[in-house]
Amino acid sequence: MSKAFDDETGGHGGDLKKAFKLWNPAEGRLVDFSSNINPLGPPPGLLDHLEESLPEITAYPSPQARELREGLASFLEVKEKRLLLGNGANELIHLLHLYKQPKRVFVPAPSFSEYERAALLCNAEVVRYSLSPGEDVELSSLAADLERGDLFIFCNPNNPTGKLYSRKMLCELEEAVSGRGADLMIDESFIPLTGSDRESLRGLVKENLWVVISLTKLWGLPGLRLGCMVGPEKSIGHITRWGDPWRVNFLAQKAGLFCLKAEDYVEDSLKLIQEERKFLVDSFKQMEAFHVFNGSANYLLIKSLLPGFTVEHYQEYLARRGVLVRRADNFPGLDERYFRIAVRRREENLRLVTETVAFLKDR
Repeated sequence: MSKAFDDETGGHGGDLKKAFKLWNPAEGRLVDFSSNINPLGPPPGLLDHLEESLPEITAYPSPQARELREGLASFLEVKEKRLLLGNGANELIHLLHLYKQPKRVFVPAPSFSEYERAALLCNAEVVRYSLSPGEDVELSSLAADLERGDLFIFCNPNNPTGKLYSRKMLCELEEAVSGRGADLMIDESFIPLTGSDRESLRGLVKENLWVVISLTKLWGLPGLRLGCMVGPEKSIGHITRWGDPWRVNFLAQKAGLFCLKAEDYVEDSLKLIQEERKFLVDSFKQMEAFHVFNGSANYLLIKSLLPGFTVEHYQEYLARRGVLVRRADNFPGLDERYFRIAVRRREENLRLVTETVAFLKDR
């Protein structure tokens, strides 16, 4: 088993309780750059809305998140019968593996570790293919070794590189995958936060195509867990009919319905992310100690150019000062020179930059 699976979370960011225990951060708080959540946080008024809704938890939630599913289908501009909601995108990734029972699962490297975890859980053979940061690849060529019964996974934009691939390239990939008799799952969890919704394949109706989207990242709800999957109508209907009818809890459904009505929220989020991504890119480049990879997401992959740099030391230095970054050395293909940071608000981004400058001076 690879070093990506070094604890119960698979090495993901956002494990704040573990970070507090390890480093006892200054002032008793952490600014979390390790998880890629909408920097605006939940839409205004959501927390009060959920508090008012608490007495209703004595009843079962709506089966299959019926009302939210209907509203979300309109929001995403897909047929409701092609849409399945779940307890976060991660649950749906695992569910798809259990439903398809693939012989082999082709996973990108570096990328999100849950693809490999889900494949191993259903006893599939894992085949990694390279999506090295800064390198171009002909996507359709990646399907050459596929066979009937395989599952090919792609992440757009990729995590952790942030690279966004065009819809044209992904349509060519889908054709190549279907031509081999395999299924294609595209994880579009971060597309809503790129401002490039036109690159999404969720509107493409194909019998072999599955698109997963995280809503917790878009709406800042990682603790509630909410995601959806768009897929072939017949298969989605089969999972809906025979799967868990209460996959999405009551509060998550209430939150989703509220967020769908949040006017200007997505536009405000995109504006903030674009401005603050540029600020972080410019700031790290000016230090002349790092290479910042071009990306379109609400996070940045960064590589140190310093001799003797280790991300373990850098992470600990910042964490003790109240700033948590994501080590990227447990992504296959990356080493101790790499880390990933989320795009946050200006005050928090300034804090990260200031502490990084202090780290460089103290080396």
